[in-house]
Amino acid sequence: MPEVAFVMSPRQSYQLRELAGTLAHELELQDVPSSLHLGGFSEPSSLVHVLLDPHAYVAQEGEEALPGPGILRRTIFVCTEPPPAATETGHIALLQRAGAVFVLDRRTLAAMQRLGIPARLIRPGYSKSLDRFDPTAPRPIDVLFLGTHSLRRTKYLSRAARVLSRHNCVLQFSDEIPSADDTSAPLAEPRWPLLVQAKVLISLHSDEQPGFDWSGALDAIHTGAVIVSEPSSGVAPLVAGEDLVVTSADSLPYVVEDLLGDEHRLARLRSGAYERLRSWIPYALSVAVLRAAVVELVGEAVPCGAALGRPRQEPAAEDRAVRRVAPRRASEMRPCLPEAGRIEVAHESPAWGCRRAPRVSAVATLSGGDEQIAATLDSLAHSRLRDFELVLVERRQSGQTCQTAANWMATHPEIASRLVVTDVSGVGAARNIGLDFARGAFCLILAPGQELYPRCLYVLTSALEALPEAAFTYPMQEVTGAPDELVQSGGDYLLNWLDWDPERVRARNDVRVPALIRTDSLRRLGGFATDAQLAGFEDYDLWCRMAERGWRGQLVPEPLVRRPESATSRTLCAP
Repeated sequence: MPEVAFVMSPRQSYQLRELAGTLAHELELQDVPSSLHLGGFSEPSSLVHVLLDPHAYVAQEGEEALPGPGILRRTIFVCTEPPPAATETGHIALLQRAGAVFVLDRRTLAAMQRLGIPARLIRPGYSKSLDRFDPTAPRPIDVLFLGTHSLRRTKYLSRAARVLSRHNCVLQFSDEIPSADDTSAPLAEPRWPLLVQAKVLISLHSDEQPGFDWSGALDAIHTGAVIVSEPSSGVAPLVAGEDLVVTSADSLPYVVEDLLGDEHRLARLRSGAYERLRSWIPYALSVAVLRAAVVELVGEAVPCGAALGRPRQEPAAEDRAVRRVAPRRASEMRPCLPEAGRIEVAHESPAWGCRRAPRVSAVATLSGGDEQIAATLDSLAHSRLRDFELVLVERRQSGQTCQTAANWMATHPEIASRLVVTDVSGVGAARNIGLDFARGAFCLILAPGQELYPRCLYVLTSALEALPEAAFTYPMQEVTGAPDELVQSGGDYLLNWLDWDPERVRARNDVRVPALIRTDSLRRLGGFATDAQLAGFEDYDLWCRMAERGWRGQLVPEPLVRRPESATSRTLCAP
């Protein structure tokens, strides 16, 4: 009986490793044992090698990692990417050296055959090894998106923010496909617990190519998440309206919201897709074709001493350079209040003196126009979480902005608020004054113009209370104003889409306020930087000092804030 050895590089994607595991399970059911090899090809004996994504394997390990012609003639290539261009003669020549070539979809199959490569089809489908379907399981996640980052995706998800903010959603992006030995990325193993809890999975194309994301769809159907997709090619045998919902990218959030209000329809779509997958697309049929190819090739003679290839070696742990996160500058502990500067309480609401210590103190420095200030304060007034106070710090002498804030506070006497006027310079010094007045366990740092959706403060606070190891939480932010101009200047439609990474924060600032920070942690750090040289980089300096201490920030993967931006915004000025 032949044995299959799946070969891939540990630097290739985690999805390939899962594919190998699923194929191995199905082959085992057909009495073909198998094993996974991340360190290159093995001695042939009765082995038939299956090389997963040969183009990527060579790109990661080099031409030297390929075995001799005799072993390649007894090797099956499984190609997961579109076929090579006719000009890529080296790649085509490599495919022609294989004992057999398999692809995962019909369009790639036709393209391979046009290139003269006699490829065969393995169509992914239902496998017991992937089955996590439970129609009665609780599904606390209303909307889920999992995928690699692209501007097209953030554009449409940002446009959907107003609707998505009303529901419990999780938007998880990866800046790259996780490697085979990386199980921590959103597209790797941790996605399964999310999928089994999700009511709806959003499927958006990463670019203008309309191909259906069968990999994501199979994951969703195996777990019972209902797919809402853009119009795509290659959806059959799934049927729109019976097994999934298809709508335009612009209409997608409204269709999702309507669907969430109809539990019976969700249950019908969930069961319909699962039953069609089990009945119409079993993995076993395709794997039987793969098994036949294995049996054909096991009799292929291998010359004695055939070269096995030499994959690239990982450097030893002691030889790898240790990357250390250092702060932008060394900061000494200092009191929050500046040594000099006039501080005057200009206005205080009746609720300020009556309220006990709240859960949250919102601190904002006043700048910008009256409309921006009013928009920010109005969004706080509509917050679902009511246990908060507001500290506003005015740094200007004109008094106009101060009067706008005072008028707003007078019309909202039920909100505990205090307006402080000071002549200190710099955002950092002004924030530190607000921090000194803060009485809450958590401090929300925000700026005029930023608008919080009603659930924002509640979700950030709940997340921080549930994660004692986190120093702060921060939400995704919808970009308004001139988002296309911001993108053309190097920005994005959706800010804060990356998880906290202390190594990455040293190279660039991926975290933008508003952020909810533990008040005692902020005071232990001495508050915000007041150096004139760090003007505009106060937040980034704070994240670097937190990273140096090993403190952790936690992304709340929901678009809960609206942020007006333009091509000249200081958002692009941070490292």
